[in-house]
Amino acid sequence: MSQRWKILIAVAVVALVFIGIWLATMHFQPTNEVEAYKKLLRAKGEKLEIAEVLPPAVPPEQNGADVVSTAFTLFAPGGIDYSNLPTAMRMVAPGKAMIGWAQPDVRSYDFTNSWENVMAAAEANRPATELLKQAMNFQAIDYQLDYHKGFEIRLAHLAPLKRSAQRLSAAAMCDLRNGDAASATTNLCALLALVRGTHDERTLISQLVRIAMASIAASASWELLQSTNVTDAQLSLLQRSWERLEFVSGFEGAMLFERASVVTSIRKLRSSKTDFDHLMGFYGGSGASVPTSSGDWLEDAQNFAKAGLQKAVLGGETFMWHASWSYSDELRALQGQQIVLEAIREAKTNQILYPAYAKITAQFAAMGITNSTEDDTLFLDMPDLRWMFSESILSLGNAVRKVMAAETCKRVIITAIALKRFQLKHGNYPERFSELTPEFLASVPLDPVDGQPLRYRRNAGGTFLLYSIGGDGKDDGGDPSLGKGVTTPYFYWQNPRALDWVWPQPATAEEVQFFYDHPPK
Repeated sequence: MSQRWKILIAVAVVALVFIGIWLATMHFQPTNEVEAYKKLLRAKGEKLEIAEVLPPAVPPEQNGADVVSTAFTLFAPGGIDYSNLPTAMRMVAPGKAMIGWAQPDVRSYDFTNSWENVMAAAEANRPATELLKQAMNFQAIDYQLDYHKGFEIRLAHLAPLKRSAQRLSAAAMCDLRNGDAASATTNLCALLALVRGTHDERTLISQLVRIAMASIAASASWELLQSTNVTDAQLSLLQRSWERLEFVSGFEGAMLFERASVVTSIRKLRSSKTDFDHLMGFYGGSGASVPTSSGDWLEDAQNFAKAGLQKAVLGGETFMWHASWSYSDELRALQGQQIVLEAIREAKTNQILYPAYAKITAQFAAMGITNSTEDDTLFLDMPDLRWMFSESILSLGNAVRKVMAAETCKRVIITAIALKRFQLKHGNYPERFSELTPEFLASVPLDPVDGQPLRYRRNAGGTFLLYSIGGDGKDDGGDPSLGKGVTTPYFYWQNPRALDWVWPQPATAEEVQFFYDHPPK
């Protein structure tokens, strides 16, 4: 054998050794790292399997799911455009909202509806809304979800639940229009019972739907507080319904299930080619179909070349995902989820949420968890397998902000109800919060953003200023305006870019007319 061949063989052997070492390193290092991190989490008492994070069982006699599901089937089909229902607490300016039920018609940016039509819709749905009121008699609304399906779990009940919240809100608005504050209160308490009943659902989307439903209830509760014939007994009932809500621990339970689902799903995808191919098809990343002829030989050649390249790339990336990337991705996801869990647990203990939100944002940045991975993808119109699971943790910071807003909204509303009850009894609002305790509130209400008392001031003319310092964690003196440089024609009292979250006061007739004359564009 010539010297030249000996050198070539030696180079090939060395290259193969280096490739083997590289492949082993790419596999064993991330594998060992993720297993070591799981061991650390378990040593701290963390639960990583779906069976360990299931919600407690609900006795059949305490479960209102069947009643609520039956109500879903009783809603009148068709005939009424439910997008044309009245909007409660419509903001017409920062810190100002119109009293919806007091307006001569039901109007939005793109429609005008009559109260006769709205009330006809409410009457058609009365059998359903009356049945939904029975939800107040049950401890929970448990749909007995098959959590072992992980991310493939069916959540068909969520959309009907949200629609039910909208219809109960509309029914309450019709009641207020008719001067029936008692019926409006019952409808609102039924809505809040739906929110409370799904507290233990262990998916993030379930918790976000609960928050959306609570927001609907908040707006309708504001409308009830503008009623001229609401009684202390009715307000007390509504206040107790709000006090029974909780959002932080529900989010924590959903995070535990989210993490267990990641662990289970990645393990399943590693062991099943069928499941992996199914996932790629779901994301539109199969990339291996044979293109049909276009009649142009050059275009056909280009399409076949692209299809061949996609197939080759996907094959290589699939190999890398199984050998290495899935472990790095799992580790990154677990680390990010643990950051969120530790922050939310600290918030639950301290009853302060803004530091948790800020901590998550800072620690994510320190981990390099940003959207930058989307810019250097190796794929051609295919998902980036390197971050299939961990990329979703980018949304968790925003979810925590929504939890903060929901918890703040709850405390502000409870305080506003207590203020109204005080005003009904004494003819004016209190000078300070201490006058509300213990008759109307058990203790001085705290702002979940910073743990300090909610900001309150009695104004001249029979009004008051009540606010949380808002999503930026800074007290701007009760300024509901948007931050510097932020412009939008739309108003929302808990806009994340508002300086403070100010509980709205009723808009004047002139402010309402100006809003109608200058609608958002």
